[in-house]
Amino acid sequence: MTDELIFKMAEESDLGFLLGDSWMMQHEIKAFANLIAQHEREKVKGQIETLGAMYDLASKQRDYLMDQQRAQVAALRGKMQ
Repeated sequence: MTDELIFKMAEESDLGFLLGDSWMMQHEIKAFANLIAQHEREKVKGQIETLGAMYDLASKQRDYLMDQQRAQVAALRGKMQ
């Protein structure tokens, strides 16, 4: 997240008055914004890992069902011959 974006967001959220000329306030706002960004990255990472696990499970279930269906088709073909 760029400083420009952080300060723009601070101004849009009525925190612009904190920016002023104070380097310390700017530093604290940047640190807070970076903390929020890190939290959101971790949250998204967790969601991606959950979706990955769900995809793996669904793939295994699909493969299992397809194997069952193939076995049924093979059995029916054997009865027809």
